Amino acid sequence: MKNFDKAALGVLLVLVLALAVTILLGSQAGVRVSATLPERIAPFQKITLTFSEPVNPQMAEALLDIQPAVDGRIEWLDSRSLTFSPSRPFELATDYRLSLRPGILTDDGAELKREHSWQMKVRDPLVAFLQTGDGESAVWAIGLDGEPARRLTPEGVKVISFNASSDGEFIIFPVANEKAGIDLWRVSRSGIDAALLLDCGLDRCTMPAIAPNGLRITYSREAAGPSPDLPFGSPRIWVLDLQSGSNNAVYADQQILGYGPAWSPDSQKVTSYDGLADQIRMFDLATSQQFVFPSNTGGPVTWSADSAKFMFTDIQQRENGLHTRVRLADLSLNDTTTLLGENDEIDYSYYSLAWSPAEYEVVLGFRKSEDSPAQVFWLFDPGILDGIIIADEEGYTYNQPSWNPWGSALVFQQFKLKGKFKPEIGVWESGMSAPLVLGEGLNPQWLP
Repeated sequence: MKNFDKAALGVLLVLVLALAVTILLGSQAGVRVSATLPERIAPFQKITLTFSEPVNPQMAEALLDIQPAVDGRIEWLDSRSLTFSPSRPFELATDYRLSLRPGILTDDGAELKREHSWQMKVRDPLVAFLQTGDGESAVWAIGLDGEPARRLTPEGVKVISFNASSDGEFIIFPVANEKAGIDLWRVSRSGIDAALLLDCGLDRCTMPAIAPNGLRITYSREAAGPSPDLPFGSPRIWVLDLQSGSNNAVYADQQILGYGPAWSPDSQKVTSYDGLADQIRMFDLATSQQFVFPSNTGGPVTWSADSAKFMFTDIQQRENGLHTRVRLADLSLNDTTTLLGENDEIDYSYYSLAWSPAEYEVVLGFRKSEDSPAQVFWLFDPGILDGIIIADEEGYTYNQPSWNPWGSALVFQQFKLKGKFKPEIGVWESGMSAPLVLGEGLNPQWLP
């Protein structure tokens, strides 16, 4: 028994010694930190730093640095993990350095002994587009570097349309189901994980629009008739929360119809078009306030980067016929004014609109002549109503302009008015004398 006690005591002493050594080495090593970063970061990459022990948030933030400097928001997930989200996109072709300088990180003096740093560079943006033919309809993605396009949606799944997220991480697309309804699917930019997102059963869920923060989607939903031989109901706007899974109509009043939903850049406001009432409706999800703007075109809505204004079109009856106008709704002033069209001698059929996220510039599609249906693109400053024509090739028409996150390039739809229908993807960057044709396809959108 005595020998057993001595052996137990020896083991205990060894364990105590090992623990003491571990504590000593740990104190000498200090606090450790790791970063969660992909090989190439997204324009709005959320960076996560994880510490080996709880730290003081103010002390940790004081040691954090990104060069070149980037404005953003720091959020603490818990006492050991923080995330940094840029308020503007990381720039292309720029080498960033994320670093955490040595210093005290806890109230009891635990230190980061040495500097930790990580190099970052933004990935090259892609353009997603819809390709149809031979009984197929799929979403593909192509870069601007001349590399072949690659398929994102699985074979055997016929895609009706799609919407790409602002951060370029995923797309949402409607697919017809076996019940004659239409479901919503989701796939990441890798194209290897397509899966059903929302089972709509007998209803038809279409025209998805992803909130810029990627947390919710809004879409148009048509309820199935009481029996298969009765028509679907009129479209209404719904919102699906991608985190909680909650899925509800935006408007409780079932008489309020809507399609073509669009988000404000702050992800708080949703616009949609009510064709029965000839109105654009806006709903503020933060305040539950509703606003109505008369419009009879059903055209697109485009928002200013600060979410304080948006543009839309309407048609006005004049003595010499119908004239299209471009209207500006200023939410900060609770005022709507006419930018273009009030005194036009002819109807320019204003339609396509895209407000740059970086500059005070807007792309507008219009007809140069009443004798031609072709639409050209004008890039203008809404403050002074001056600008330049950027797409005006003979025999072509243009629509669906979309800016990249930096406001440095546009992607859009173009096709010839005569001959075989062959939709093309056009790209324009500042300094170009004419757009570049990226390839054939429909509904091009940036996948940054």
